[in-house]
Amino acid sequence: METVIRNVLIYDGSGKSPFCGDVILTDDTISAVIPTEKNKSCSFSLAPGFIDVHAHSDLTLLAAPDAFSKISQGVTSEISGNCGQSFFPVTEKNRSHLERLCKNYNVPLQWDSFLSYLNVLKLVAPAVNYNFLCGQGTLRAAVMGYEPGQATPLQINKMYRLLQQIMEQGACGLSTGLLYVPGRFSDQEELTAVMAALKDRAGVYATHLRSEGDKLEEAVEEALTLAQAGSGILQLSHLKTAQKRNWHKLDAVLTKIDHARRNGLQVYADRYPYTFSQTSLSIILPGEYADMTDAAIQERLSRDPAECQRLIDWFRMEGDRDWNQIILSFSSLAEFQPCFGMTFAQIADHCHHTPQECVMDVLRKDAARAQGAFGSLSPDNMLKIMQQDYVCCGSDENARPLSESLGRSHPRGFGSFPRFINTLRASGVPMEETIRRVTSLPAQIFGLKKRGLIRPGYYADLVLFDDAALRDTADFIHPHSAAEGIVNVYVNGVKSFADGKVIARAGRFLDRT
Repeated sequence: METVIRNVLIYDGSGKSPFCGDVILTDDTISAVIPTEKNKSCSFSLAPGFIDVHAHSDLTLLAAPDAFSKISQGVTSEISGNCGQSFFPVTEKNRSHLERLCKNYNVPLQWDSFLSYLNVLKLVAPAVNYNFLCGQGTLRAAVMGYEPGQATPLQINKMYRLLQQIMEQGACGLSTGLLYVPGRFSDQEELTAVMAALKDRAGVYATHLRSEGDKLEEAVEEALTLAQAGSGILQLSHLKTAQKRNWHKLDAVLTKIDHARRNGLQVYADRYPYTFSQTSLSIILPGEYADMTDAAIQERLSRDPAECQRLIDWFRMEGDRDWNQIILSFSSLAEFQPCFGMTFAQIADHCHHTPQECVMDVLRKDAARAQGAFGSLSPDNMLKIMQQDYVCCGSDENARPLSESLGRSHPRGFGSFPRFINTLRASGVPMEETIRRVTSLPAQIFGLKKRGLIRPGYYADLVLFDDAALRDTADFIHPHSAAEGIVNVYVNGVKSFADGKVIARAGRFLDRT
């Protein structure tokens, strides 16, 4: 079957200047790219499909395979399994925990290995292409469970062998979430030994750093050292400087990265174009809670009113927390739904309680699923990070439906890519360079075969957009609001998004070179 896309301004993904032309698709492949007259005006712009290098769609692609939030902003491919959490491998050590997470999306856990997980995913036919990182937290839990403890040499060898097998089956690397349970229990000896499984297949090491604030520089050093023990390819996930007291550290971090790159380490990063991060609301609790899962936190607080009061008093004694910068972005409980998108200062006014009492009420009842957005990031640092030529766009979000049936997204879930493009454009970065950073650069980092460029022989993943109309519309009050300016999206040669709707599901597993 042949499809012709005529009279478009072609950004081919290479970073070269755009040109007017026609693109011919034959079945799933670009068969010809034909330039036209230089001075001819073009109707729309055409780019390779955008690649989301930092997604968390491991379960939502199964629950809602239309992947509306992603494809509606031009994303045709995702890398999930980030921040140390994948949904493979599954053993008796981690099955019950993963089953609880699957239940949140009404997804039965019907697999145990990476291959069997892919087989289940293939049956639902997602609208976007996909590959996965193996989450080191899940890998460790498959061998040791979720409790603290130092891994023995035998346990480390089991992790290494499991990861080696997963890499042979086509996964694109390993991710860590060293801030979270159980990754936070892993020492450098354990991590270094496991990294060796990435060497033979150029596996990417993607890390949610052990610290993004007070120990940021030390965490970056740790990541660089670990990457050297593996394949030498490092992806710094959602690179940021958290908390105002740490904003000044960015220059030192960028200097470390530049030095490592000059010395042969392949260091890259991703960033979402927002100054509010989002994660489990429970991270605001004191340090003794850091070694507990969210489910364990909820269980403890729900049965111990005295502990809840102690924490309320602890929050008050802190004194310097700005409750205007902490948003309740999601809870699974209907009673909190009217407060979604509100700061805890606003919620307190609405409920006639203190912010401390309000946040503890949410955690006591729903710590296992409650999400908070935290406005602790510098706008200037965000832009400086995004302007680095090795930084991609990553949404740090699930692929979700337009409805909130699978939970409530951060605005980045629906708007990251148009916002990334427009933010860089406003700062003076040429459009062709920005397009490179959301197409061929991520394809290069993750070794995605014949993706990320508009060239004959490459897969026909394409986004047709109205350059003048392209913009994000989502905010914390209305986060499930589709981007504007996306005209058509093609996935493997199939027109899959048009007229604001998903009209086909042609996604595939992303083969690596």
